[in-house]
Amino acid sequence: LTGSITSNLMNDAQKLAHFYVNSNKLSGKLDDFATSNLPSLKKLRLEYNNFSGSIPRMNMLETMELLYLYNNSFSGTLNHLGSGVNLRKLKVSNNTLGGKIPSKLGDLKRLEILSLNGNKLKGTLPKALQRLTALKELRVEYNDISGVVPQGVCDLRKSFLEALVSDCGGEQPEVSCSCCTECF
Repeated sequence: LTGSITSNLMNDAQKLAHFYVNSNKLSGKLDDFATSNLPSLKKLRLEYNNFSGSIPRMNMLETMELLYLYNNSFSGTLNHLGSGVNLRKLKVSNNTLGGKIPSKLGDLKRLEILSLNGNKLKGTLPKALQRLTALKELRVEYNDISGVVPQGVCDLRKSFLEALVSDCGGEQPEVSCSCCTECF
């Protein structure tokens, strides 16, 4: 598939639960799609395409359980993703997203997978991520994150968190992490 996703494409899709168009040559911005009326959408897979621009505020984000936007050319920040209260899997890796990781992501209590690796995120890991008690995998490597992984995030390793990956390796690691399962 080539081209872009427009709101016209979604006009009669109110019952659409899963929308998978990954691994194509789709491009453009998601602004029109984001305002579509898709109240039943649970899973959105747009990875491995050529989408660009910022990740817009999506009308359907509150009902979504899975959002895969990785391996595109998205830029901007992650600020609009904190309202996805039902998200279980959020993968936005390998884009050019910047700014700090918003503390609001700590409100996504059902989140099991959070992949933010391969972007231009900066600052430190927010302590609010320690509220993600269902988290199984957290990937933040290949960013500009620095500092110490908060102890509360490390404590998640005692429960469900199986994989915690950061830039904690090498001679001068950017991140100090006593609980990471893999360091780059």
